[in-house]
Amino acid sequence: MNNEEYVIMTRKVIKHAPEWLKTDIINIVNKEGDKVRVSHAISLLYNQYSFNLGHIFASMDQNYDWAATAHNHLNYIDNNIDLVELMLKEAKKNVN
Repeated sequence: MNNEEYVIMTRKVIKHAPEWLKTDIINIVNKEGDKVRVSHAISLLYNQYSFNLGHIFASMDQNYDWAATAHNHLNYIDNNIDLVELMLKEAKKNVN
């Protein structure tokens, strides 16, 4: 695979990424700046979707959708760390 094919493939992958991940990555870059590193961005994503007060309030309201959604998002992040890295790189380019 040459460089041109790689660029085309990464654009397609980012295009088909979930909207929630795109929004989260853009929010992280806007908040932290274009110097944010991949490990820090992944840490922020984990903090956002790991067990927290949102889970407690959702269970108090007997709304278990948030726990399932957060679990699915964490699984997606775990399985697509390379995608998160590509999206972060692209988001940092677009900020400048």
